[in-house]
Amino acid sequence: MIKQPPYEVYATDFFSVNRWILKCAGLWPPSTPNRVVRRLYQLYTIGVFLFVNLWFTGTEFVSLFYTYKSQYELIKNVNFFLTHFMGAVKVILWYFYGHLLRDIMNALESPQLHYEGYADFSPHRISHLHRAIGRRYSLLFLCLAHATLISSYIPPLIAVAEYLNQPQGGLQKLPSRLPYFCWMPFSYDTPGKYLLAVAYQAGPMFSYAYSVVGMDALFMNILNCIAENMVLIQGAFKTVRERSTLHYCVGALAPPCDAIREHPLVLRQMDLETKKIIKHLQITLRACKHLEGIYHIITLSQVTATLFILCTSLYLISTASPFSKQFFAELVYMMAMLFELFLYCWFGNEVTLKYEQLPMHIWESQWLATDDCFKKQMIFTMLRTNRPVYFTAGKLARLTLPTFMSILKTSYSIFALIKNFSK
Repeated sequence: MIKQPPYEVYATDFFSVNRWILKCAGLWPPSTPNRVVRRLYQLYTIGVFLFVNLWFTGTEFVSLFYTYKSQYELIKNVNFFLTHFMGAVKVILWYFYGHLLRDIMNALESPQLHYEGYADFSPHRISHLHRAIGRRYSLLFLCLAHATLISSYIPPLIAVAEYLNQPQGGLQKLPSRLPYFCWMPFSYDTPGKYLLAVAYQAGPMFSYAYSVVGMDALFMNILNCIAENMVLIQGAFKTVRERSTLHYCVGALAPPCDAIREHPLVLRQMDLETKKIIKHLQITLRACKHLEGIYHIITLSQVTATLFILCTSLYLISTASPFSKQFFAELVYMMAMLFELFLYCWFGNEVTLKYEQLPMHIWESQWLATDDCFKKQMIFTMLRTNRPVYFTAGKLARLTLPTFMSILKTSYSIFALIKNFSK
């Protein structure tokens, strides 16, 4: 058999896009020796936390008391307040547990977990594939977040432009409301002040987008990286004998199905390879345990908030005129929240499925001619894989595709109930 390219072709910088998004959110310091850049970034981080996560989130909460008389305004205000409040909570989570998340990322990317390829088992291609998947979904989520904001800001900006360009005595009026609800420290009754108010509001909104997308996409991509490691472990177990013969250049030896006992050199290398794979599995399971411990409460809060937002967004869409500005703005927002929940459940489901497939790959390894010690290692490993691995929302619901469908059904049922009561 032809030996695959060496370790150097593994995908590097698996979390590069996630780091870039978190840097924009003020959560990942740049790795530069320049003290001026580091000091400026520290000031940027402090400014974002104080102005966006504390001050602006507080003004959104205060605005709830100004919109309670209007059902539409109150529902929309509560939706965005929940989204931004969860973003602030995730930022605080990063400050407390960011170092643990970095440790998990470094452990999963360790070069010590790399393998030589053999035949259909191509570790470097697996790593490149999963890195591309993580980047694609992270950027898609970021684009949806930007689309949500842009769809809300374009109509009032067009209205201001029309107001400024109309002839004297025209009927076009300056918008009386901003795209989102928050308490404003100044009035915005002139075009210049209105544009200043839009900029004052847009800054925190885009900062929220980067912090929410950054933390959620990081969680998603760590799950994606865990799934990649599970696939590598599957292939490593399945090809343990073949790769051991490549190591000792004894591929011409009789295959184990034609021999009573395995060649001592191959058996020794198989034992070393198996211990390496088992250590890899232990590292991956430890990463699952730590990630679940960090995120399960946040995930429960996010799933609950998303359930509420999906119900209310459906209601707002049903009350809007078809194909109106309000209709598209609410639709894009609902799709972004739905995509966020989908990422949680899809990649959590991928980890669970990949782990469930592991015993079959262990069984398919050529273990028949090995000694009792090697067989016991394989049996004990298979026994460990009988305990399922899954991520949960507060230990109450598993992050799987059936859970995703259940949330969709529940949200629609609650929407139908609200719609019937409002008639």
